[in-house]
Amino acid sequence: MGRRPGLLALGWLASLVLVAAVAVMLTERWSTPPGGDAGDDRIADAQRTPGSEQTGGAASSADAERDAPAAESADTRIVEAPASAGTAGAPAADDRAESARDGDDDADQTSDRRVAASGDGGPEAPEIIPVPAADGVDKAASGDGGRKGEGELANALSREGALGLVETARLSPPPRSQAVVDWCRQLDARVVGVSSPECMSDAYRDTGGRSVEGRPLIMREIAASSGPAAGRVLLISATHGDEPSSIGTVFGWMELMAEEGTRYDWHVAPTLNPDGVFHEPATRLNANGVDLNRNLPTPDWHEKSRAYWRRVGFEKRRYPGENPGGEPENEWLVEQIRSFRPDVIISLHAPYGVLDYDGDFPAPRKLGRLDLNQLGVYPGSLGNFGARMNSIPVITVELDHARKPPGDAELKRMWRDLNGWLDRYFSSVRQARADNAADSNDAG
Repeated sequence: MGRRPGLLALGWLASLVLVAAVAVMLTERWSTPPGGDAGDDRIADAQRTPGSEQTGGAASSADAERDAPAAESADTRIVEAPASAGTAGAPAADDRAESARDGDDDADQTSDRRVAASGDGGPEAPEIIPVPAADGVDKAASGDGGRKGEGELANALSREGALGLVETARLSPPPRSQAVVDWCRQLDARVVGVSSPECMSDAYRDTGGRSVEGRPLIMREIAASSGPAAGRVLLISATHGDEPSSIGTVFGWMELMAEEGTRYDWHVAPTLNPDGVFHEPATRLNANGVDLNRNLPTPDWHEKSRAYWRRVGFEKRRYPGENPGGEPENEWLVEQIRSFRPDVIISLHAPYGVLDYDGDFPAPRKLGRLDLNQLGVYPGSLGNFGARMNSIPVITVELDHARKPPGDAELKRMWRDLNGWLDRYFSSVRQARADNAADSNDAG
């Protein structure tokens, strides 16, 4: 009887230990989700924590656990998230933009946040730009505005697994060259008549050519709207960097091509002299101090260019350089002429307010308000190189103002007159070819 209280206490203690062990087992069983373990929970928490911190801790841990995907595998990462929540580990796009507007300069912000806040086009803010249609026809000319395929892309984003990854990769447009993006933004800030969004939505490309200071030489290729092209036209502006009205005029003409269509294949070089255009202040010459329109390789250039420069009093604005065609911008231009083989070259300048022409075919009498006034050619000039050396008619348009392009009505009149002359010229070329073929058949 004396030992009975001790036995009772021992039995009570053993019961407590057994109950505690059962409770621990039940807690582990019900706290671990099916198909996962404690390690998965730690990974999920680590993924959710940055997102909650970036959004200011507004969402509770219960809300984050409710919104997170249940079980994500490597093949199901690309799934469109609800509009009200950001993707795992990053804030929603609206939250990022709001943070950028509020001027949040916290050093710990994520790279996504820095991209949203950046507006300078630097390496932290690459911009995704639509690309030309696969068949090579310019989107602006086709009129679809680049919207075709957006529904397919959205459907691909909503697909899970490897198939969704493949479809998204196939339909997502690749990023446009950052050089083109920066070029468009700089033109928008400097040139009347150029809009950065419109510029970046068009089919401009970085040709790989570079100016003296390493700026890109940008080209736009526009195909004939329908059927085979009636001819090939090379259109150039800003040979002299302090004549930005020439750039605005070219952009206005390209808008008219998009609206009305064109019968020709065009290669357009809006800024032949980007160093002069973007210099502070803009300058006629390139970065080597050379007048590009006196530097092309023409006959007896060394002798004649020096005699010409002496006649103009060794004026710096007309310095022809040391070697014919030796400037990188002109090396690029000569290569474009040789590879594209244009039937006609059109070059825009300012501010003399006349229409100049070099070539054997009858000249255009007027372009809008500009009347024909043939000025002749100079050593190293485009009219000399194109018309005299390569038998390519060269139309030189001298606008009234160096900075301000013509108004919309005048642009349309100039465009109508220009196309009227092109139609006459190419009709004459076709007739001459037909006559030559007939003569050859008769001789045979």
